[in-house]
Amino acid sequence: MNKFTALMGTVAALAMPFAANAQSFSGNANGSSGYADLEQTLRVTCDVTFDGTVTSSTTVAITSPDIAPGDFSCFAVVPQGTWSAATVPGDATKVDITMGANTIANDPCYGTVRGDWNNSTKVLTITNKTLPPIDPNGNTCTIHDASISIPNLNLS
Repeated sequence: MNKFTALMGTVAALAMPFAANAQSFSGNANGSSGYADLEQTLRVTCDVTFDGTVTSSTTVAITSPDIAPGDFSCFAVVPQGTWSAATVPGDATKVDITMGANTIANDPCYGTVRGDWNNSTKVLTITNKTLPPIDPNGNTCTIHDASISIPNLNLS
């Protein structure tokens, strides 16, 4: 019994530093005042907004993503798949975003990219990331630059 108790105490002591690095979301995750500079066959800058709900301390369900014309050509770019966000363990400056878009060429992309989160300004920035095509023979989509304000979301 003493060896078991000592082992459990050691495991708890080793786990303490990792627990301190657990990142968690709180607040409201509605994104506004956002844009994305996207490219597949054509490079366009579109307005991006969404509604989000913090579903656990580590995830956000993104509902109603909207890609609207910034550039005229964005009229044909629409959200693809289920969007979500997740914390990156041990790093309160990074967020993994699962997202997708069906492009002007009708060649949809979908996947997860890592963005930079600024908890002071409440802005998520994504720079030079690619989303894989859904069709293995399709083209990747490049997010050259994206910036989305999420004023009531906290990551700590």
